[in-house]
Amino acid sequence: MGVGFDAERARFLYRLLAPARLTRVVDVGANPLSAPPYAALLKAGLCEVWGFEPHPEAYAKLSASAGPHEHYLPVAVGSGAEVEFRICASSGMSSSLEPNRATFDALGRFHDIAEVVGRTTMATCRLDDLAELPDFELLKIDIQGGETAVFEGAQRRLTRALAVITEAAAIPIYVDQPLIDAQILALRPMGFFLHKFKSINSFSLRGPMAERMHRRKFRSQMVDGDVVFLRGLLELGKLSTEELKHMALLADAVFDSQDVTVACLAQLVERSGLPREGVDAYLDRLPHVTEAAGTEGAA
Repeated sequence: MGVGFDAERARFLYRLLAPARLTRVVDVGANPLSAPPYAALLKAGLCEVWGFEPHPEAYAKLSASAGPHEHYLPVAVGSGAEVEFRICASSGMSSSLEPNRATFDALGRFHDIAEVVGRTTMATCRLDDLAELPDFELLKIDIQGGETAVFEGAQRRLTRALAVITEAAAIPIYVDQPLIDAQILALRPMGFFLHKFKSINSFSLRGPMAERMHRRKFRSQMVDGDVVFLRGLLELGKLSTEELKHMALLADAVFDSQDVTVACLAQLVERSGLPREGVDAYLDRLPHVTEAAGTEGAA
């Protein structure tokens, strides 16, 4: 469990770390239906975003509201192949995969918003082939089932990234959708371990005998959620000094994993002369910690 975002704490941490540049985020499927997990960090002016959104209306909204650290391209990211794109009644359900009516029937939901209202052919680009894209620390991806194709087309980029936040499904919302196990297998060769579930969406199974059961009170089936993967998590000493700085900032301000932040800071104290009193000052800004001179191991 984390303690939530705090703008003052994030700014203090940024000043303490003094990275050579802003942390870079790549957002594949940047459709602004809800605030992305890095939104608060971006609002604080502490990260740079490169977003990719092929949907014309969504891209127009992103471009119109873009701040000084935001760059958006109307590009579909994937394996580099041409795909059939299903346009659904809700743009958030549109996908290169066919909606799975069998799953919708079992859950008793999604039929209306996942109705396919149009089809088009779309060329995709591999992240590894985009020369204008600089190296980045965080890949955030939400493209309704096409995630593993993006990973396969970004192997060079991802071996230099630090984190992935991806929407992963436990059951197939789309026909032949790669589920969370496929994402784990795709990211593992690039050094990523599953770190945490940032959010989980669970729903009730429905059927002819379930009418008396309240949908919101009986929600046992996990459907999907946002999952955080980290590279080098178990061997932080192998990350460069700059990588540790960016990981520390992301862990505090985006993943809500302040224990990872402190582990990175400990490496920096040993390696680069980061002052121990600076780490104590960061810890003082967290709840649920002992006094600096107290016993080790808060409950």
